[in-house]
Amino acid sequence: MKISIGTNLKNLRQKKGMTQEGLAELLGVSPQAVSRWENDSAYPDITLLPGLALFFDVSVDALVGMDEIRRGEAVAELHTEIHNLVETGKIEEAIRLARESVKRYPGDTGLLVTLGETLAHAGDAGAVAEAVTLFKRALAMDGVSMKAKATVSANLIFLYLRLGRTEEAAGTVKSLSHVWESREVMLPELAEGEEYAKALGEAIRKVLVYFVMKIELAEGRTAGEIPDYFQLGVDFTPRMSDEELLRRVEVFLKQ
Repeated sequence: MKISIGTNLKNLRQKKGMTQEGLAELLGVSPQAVSRWENDSAYPDITLLPGLALFFDVSVDALVGMDEIRRGEAVAELHTEIHNLVETGKIEEAIRLARESVKRYPGDTGLLVTLGETLAHAGDAGAVAEAVTLFKRALAMDGVSMKAKATVSANLIFLYLRLGRTEEAAGTVKSLSHVWESREVMLPELAEGEEYAKALGEAIRKVLVYFVMKIELAEGRTAGEIPDYFQLGVDFTPRMSDEELLRRVEVFLKQ
């Protein structure tokens, strides 16, 4: 659990139109102390918290970030519950819970995307069209990470295909990053020497596990159907040796 008093204090101070020097003078501390608080290299003395909260007209919990921590924990629990419902085939219950969750936390991009993913499992054209609208809305929201945008874009491709909107699907595919810019390919670059070789090997193995899974799913594939792993995640634990993984890929490529 990480408190975020520095960011909160800075935002509250700026909303008041105060400088660090002004707040420091009010509290009887040095401007350097306020600066350290705001960059999270130090925390205010606990005895100062009630006065700060009163001055900024917030609760102590809000000042130190406990409200946000509780919110994050609640949202995480909702994600888990929705995913469990989807995994057990209780799609209508999952959709209902996802809708309620979005209403409760309207600014949460993750819940918006989860609702879209859950609607996609419903299968009917109306639900799929609504999922497309939600995904496009999520992409336009502020603060969405590159990873989240890539996931949402990939989901959109499947839904466009299901709706017969192939040109939009192709355009979205072309907007995605190249494979050599992916997280798995770039992670080894953080290592050096023998650790680089080890990290690169782990990345190659992870990619092999993923593509062997896709090969095994290819026979029953339905065009436009979003694979379950987009919402439930991929288990990258190797279930066969490196030699068997390579053999599976080789056999597939020779077909």
